[in-house]
Amino acid sequence: MGLTIDLPQAGLLGISGAQAFEISSATTLGINNIYVCTGATDFTITLPTSVTQDGATILVKKIGTQTVTVASALIEGVVQSLTITNNQPIRFVYVSSSFGFLIT
Repeated sequence: MGLTIDLPQAGLLGISGAQAFEISSATTLGINNIYVCTGATDFTITLPTSVTQDGATILVKKIGTQTVTVASALIEGVVQSLTITNNQPIRFVYVSSSFGFLIT
């Protein structure tokens, strides 16, 4: 018999009702979801552009040898793109239409 923990309810991920996806090609991310980027081929992910929920969260974790690029988006008040080259998780939290996403 194994132990089952509801991670969002336990506050470990902080995204209540989140769905998780494993991706290995270009993808537009959805709010309140978890993405694990896998594979050996570089690809680009795109943050959603029409977010209406302040505090909406997206969690991204890159594993594997690929480089994952976050397409140009409003991040911390500046339109910019990011490159994820390590295996650290990145949490994007939507703040407002003028600030965009905060990286935590």
